[in-house]
Amino acid sequence: MQQQTWGNGHLPFLAVGRVKDSITLAYYIESVDTEQQDQTQEVFQKLLKASSQKLAAGQRTRLQWNNGSVCFLMDEQGRLLYCVVTSSLSYPERQAYQLLYDFRGLVERDDTIDLDDSAEHSLNDKLKDQMRELVKKYESMQDSKMSSANITPPDTSLAPPYQDGREQSGNYKKWILLVIVVAIIVLVIIWANQGSKGDDEKKALIMYI
Repeated sequence: MQQQTWGNGHLPFLAVGRVKDSITLAYYIESVDTEQQDQTQEVFQKLLKASSQKLAAGQRTRLQWNNGSVCFLMDEQGRLLYCVVTSSLSYPERQAYQLLYDFRGLVERDDTIDLDDSAEHSLNDKLKDQMRELVKKYESMQDSKMSSANITPPDTSLAPPYQDGREQSGNYKKWILLVIVVAIIVLVIIWANQGSKGDDEKKALIMYI
């Protein structure tokens, strides 16, 4: 496969092809470079031809392509092959496959489409808007995840510990109880000292008498 350089999009290519005669029925490509479009479609054409030998009905796979990848999904009848290119290997595999399942739903639920006999690129006009919306939806999902991952959580290391009303009330009662206990101890000590002084005075008086 030849080296490809994509733009800023996460999903630069989406296509569906018929396996039996290796016909590309519809495709969406982000690149405006004609040569790159031709090269990408040529690669898909080759993979479409090889899919009948490499993939079973209902099977899916992901292949590395330069810095990105190509994800495939064969339909349950082994009739159509769905493909999406990711510009980076970091694009989530599960998310790419979900896009292909959604794309398959768009194609197969339209009863007006003759999937067995349609000519090459004959579904482009019918599906191009839906394909573009689908790609943008899944690109936005990835952008949102990346933005969330880059948000720095607030530093709470210097923040005072949070106390709810019940905890504050409990602490207040503990302080009141502690003050009362200390006051009682002080009174006992004072009383004991006064009692001891009285006894000493009585003893002195008796001795004096």
